[in-house]
Amino acid sequence: MKMKIAPIAVLAIAFVSAVMISPIHASYAPIVYAWTDKPSYLPGDAGVLHITVRNQGTQAFTVKNITVAYPWKSFIIDHWDGNFTTAGINQAIATGQNYNTQYSFTVPTDGRASVFISSVSISIGTDIGTTGSYIPGSAIISLAAATYQPVALTTSAFAIVTIALLAVAVGMLALVYMGLHKQSKK
Repeated sequence: MKMKIAPIAVLAIAFVSAVMISPIHASYAPIVYAWTDKPSYLPGDAGVLHITVRNQGTQAFTVKNITVAYPWKSFIIDHWDGNFTTAGINQAIATGQNYNTQYSFTVPTDGRASVFISSVSISIGTDIGTTGSYIPGSAIISLAAATYQPVALTTSAFAIVTIALLAVAVGMLALVYMGLHKQSKK
């Protein structure tokens, strides 16, 4: 009797373990893509940050809010500058669908934007799970260094020589013109 129950018990355990291993719930796979509209910026330049949230999973989710923190984020007098949160989005994203948005920004001119290659930090608030979760993302932003060309003798000497030659040519033309009027008419 025990020998007849053993194969049935092994089959039951194998079946239960196979069921336990396979996922029985939906999977979430949100991916955040972000990029800027220009390859680099100077202090004072305006730009646009593009953000795309893509659902690569098998279950729909909702984008609740987006938080963006630029590399020049700092506390100025009585508020934070260089970061913001857009709340109340509530955009459902089905499987294989996207949510696209864009935000304008201006690179500050007060010295906060001094790192040449930095990362913009992005956090997407969703309704995934019982309390919701945040999906991280980032974008690279490059700041070009301001160029300075010192005044050298070679750059200013060319302009001085050009002006001097033009003055000499005008003087010679004036002498020739005055000489032609003094000649006697026959």
